Order: sequence, then C-alpha cells, then structure tokens
Amino acid sequence: MYSIPLSIRGVDEQGKPFETTGRTITLNRHGARIQASRSLKSSHTVHVINQANDTEAEFRVVGPIAPPVDHEGEWGVECLHVDKNIWDIHFPPPSEDSDAHVLLSCRHCQSLSLQSLSLVEVEVLETAGLLTKPCVHCGDSTPWGYPKQAFEVETSVYQAAVTEATGGFPTLAAERRRLARKPAQLPVRVRDYYGEIEFAQTENISHDGFFFSSLRRYLVGQGLVVICPFDAANAKPEIRARIIRVESEGQRHTYGVRYEQAPR
Repeated sequence: MYSIPLSIRGVDEQGKPFETTGRTITLNRHGARIQASRSLKSSHTVHVINQANDTEAEFRVVGPIAPPVDHEGEWGVECLHVDKNIWDIHFPPPSEDSDAHVLLSCRHCQSLSLQSLSLVEVEVLETAGLLTKPCVHCGDSTPWGYPKQAFEVETSVYQAAVTEATGGFPTLAAERRRLARKPAQLPVRVRDYYGEIEFAQTENISHDGFFFSSLRRYLVGQGLVVICPFDAANAKPEIRARIIRVESEGQRHTYGVRYEQAPR
C-alpha cells in the first residue's frame, strides 16, 4: 500500500460538478487503485490532483474494485495521458507483451473479442467482474466480462469426473447436484460494487451458493457481496460472491450465486 492524499473533481450523472477527497491504495504505470469519499461512475473522466506535490491529470474511471463502506469505495482509475506521471515514482517502460490479453464477451450482444487490458482493468475485472468497453457491434460502450461459458466449466469438469469415476453413469452427477440443493426461502441481502443494496429471498440454497429472484438486472460474472441468511438484529459479515447463472421470465429474473469465500 502506498497512500497519497488526493483531490478528485468531476461531473456526476445529473451534470453537476463535484469535488471530493481520496487516497491511493496501490499504483502502477497505468493508474491506481484509489479510495474515494463518494461513488464514481465507470467510464467517466475525473480530474485527479496529487495533494503531496500539486500535480494533476485526467483519469478514466475503470470501475469499482471494492463495494463502498461508510460511503467510501475503492475504484480503479487509468491516466488518459500515457506520458504523464503525477506520482513521482519511476515505473519501468512497458514492453510489447506487458499488458494482459483476455477473451471477453459483450453482455449486450454476446460477441467475443480478445481485449488488451491494462493492469488496472485486470484488477477491476477480477473483483467487480465487469468492465465498460466500446463494442463495435452495439455501437456503444457496454458491459464486458469473461464469456458465460467460463462459469460453466467448473460444473462440467466435475460432472465429467464423476461420470468417469463411476463407470459411465452420468445421472449420478446430476443426482448429487440435485441433493446438494435444498429448497429454502431465506432472507438475503445483496450489495453490488456500486453500493446498491437489495433485500430478496432465496429459492434454494447449497453449500457453495444460492438462487434468488429479483426484478433488478444483474449480469453473469458480476461481483457481489451478500449476507445469507440476513438478520437485521444480528448481522453476519458480508461474503464475496458472483453471479454465475441468469434465467429470465418477463420482468422477473432468477440468479444463481456462487460464493467466492467460505461462509462464516
């Protein structure tokens, strides 16, 4: 961690200018992971001032890295001027293959693209699960994430292993999954990486996650923090989770959620 005090200026979704404070958490040649005292909007441009040396530059908000706590969230930001360094830190020059190249899918049109990502974008992708990137097919900036098939690989590998180990009885894997899921209507609190909170009810639960229904729209691969079961009088710690399945019927959606850490 390398903490530098920041002043952050920008324009909110209503077109109103704002100024807030923040600090850096980690730095790299592309930008930084910062903590900000207000919510920022993905793909928006903010003016960042390093209060330690009074240097400043324009940065693009890549996306959230950690959900807000007490109105302070963590965000990935990327400098729009490749030759500008406001941190007074020397970074090695980039090599041709220093950036990550990741196969991503547009969540609107489902097209696939091998995207070149900065280190900041990789960090946002691994936590929040989605990036806002231009899509040539949609003609607009849209949410991008790992292809949906990536979230089915673990289940497919498990089922194949059970089938092989039992001499070719594929129904055993399906039966084990059916028995692992228990019908249960439990209160659950769901919070996304922008701090939006929803109270819902599970339809079934298992050791590694749950299904719940909602009128809100979530996307496959999206990162969440959840409390299940939720009890306002005796709140448990939040658990990192991810949307791995979406089923829609009219305006109501059913979501499969997988825990990314063991329930406490």
